[in-house]
Amino acid sequence: MIEINKLTKKFGQFIALDSISVKITEGESVCLLGENGAGKSTLIKCILGMLDYSGEIYVNNEEIKVDTKKHKFNIGYIPQEPVFYDMTIKDIISFFGILRNASKEKIKESIEITGLQEHENKLTSELSGGLKQRLSFAIALISDPSILILDEPTSNLDASARLDLINLVKRLKETGKTVLFSSHRLDEVDFLADRVYVLKRGKVVYEGLKENLINKLGLKTKIILSVDKSITDSALNTLRSNGFEIFSQNGYGLSVQINNNEKLQALRKILDSDIKFNDLSIETPSMEEIISSL
Repeated sequence: MIEINKLTKKFGQFIALDSISVKITEGESVCLLGENGAGKSTLIKCILGMLDYSGEIYVNNEEIKVDTKKHKFNIGYIPQEPVFYDMTIKDIISFFGILRNASKEKIKESIEITGLQEHENKLTSELSGGLKQRLSFAIALISDPSILILDEPTSNLDASARLDLINLVKRLKETGKTVLFSSHRLDEVDFLADRVYVLKRGKVVYEGLKENLINKLGLKTKIILSVDKSITDSALNTLRSNGFEIFSQNGYGLSVQINNNEKLQALRKILDSDIKFNDLSIETPSMEEIISSL
């Protein structure tokens, strides 16, 4: 679906992308993972024809430089921070529908898929961040593109809007869309990605299945329990007897380490135990830990 060969992008003497090669098959969801400044957005802008570059980018076995307009029509793009004129949702989608030569039925369908029916008459200045991103999705879907490209679409959203958005991406992937998205959040990789490319300073430092990334690095996930001080010792003993590795004990907090693919089993053990905890949180390996390990 998308094939990138030895893509290099320079800004003056600065090398933003250094001979990157990426391959994405039809119906696959691939994540570009990396810290800010790793080159994720630059790579996406090259695919969209927004930046000049050296190397090759193919979409559906055709070099995009041959007919950039044709390939843009087959790609739905959702930016990190969408910006719109202050018009109603209905007017904005209709405007983009004209640009994309979309039928009224397709415009209506894109509004329904993104759940914007009840907000059609709202001005963009009245929209939350989550609704603006849904509007971006609606516009991207107007031409029924086979490829969706998302540039850190959840980075500025609250937890609820984030969940809505990644569920929408998941549903679209299940309809057969090919998805390329950038992120620096491991939970989004877990939920959405089939494969991962990790970028660091413009280079690919890892490529493979998402399941192999954390396990290959040997990084652990932490489960942190808040308990009353009076039961700290008994809680520690219970955790140890259930096979947990104690990572730290600090004040009223207890932290255990588990393998990343054992979160569900570990939570069940804790919930089935007699530990009376006040709060529980899960801390996955940070992007800094992943990049450092790689």
